[in-house]
Amino acid sequence: MQDVTQGRVQQILLIIIAGLVGWNIFTTNTIRTDVKGYKATIELLQTKVDSAKIVNKAIGIKIDSIKTNVTNITNEIHQIDKSITIIKKQTDEKTSTVDKFSNAELEFFFTNRYNKDIAPK
Repeated sequence: MQDVTQGRVQQILLIIIAGLVGWNIFTTNTIRTDVKGYKATIELLQTKVDSAKIVNKAIGIKIDSIKTNVTNITNEIHQIDKSITIIKKQTDEKTSTVDKFSNAELEFFFTNRYNKDIAPK
């Protein structure tokens, strides 16, 4: 009877082992499928990253172009500011010179200046 009991125990153990092996096979296939899914996701993400790099490079080129334009415009503004400063200085010098003229000198200046434009009668 002991032989029969041992035989049944062995059969039960074999069934349990076969069940575990089957479960392991099905579980392993699921994991392999997930790995394939992850690989596809990684490739998709890599494509998006590559696209983003291309867009970033194009944006970088545009930024460099804009920086160059801003630098050129800034230089032009500085030149204009220098010209305005020179004109203001010259105007101030002429204004201060006019302030030094006496009334007689001013009358003489304007008479000579505007009498030339008037035709003789």
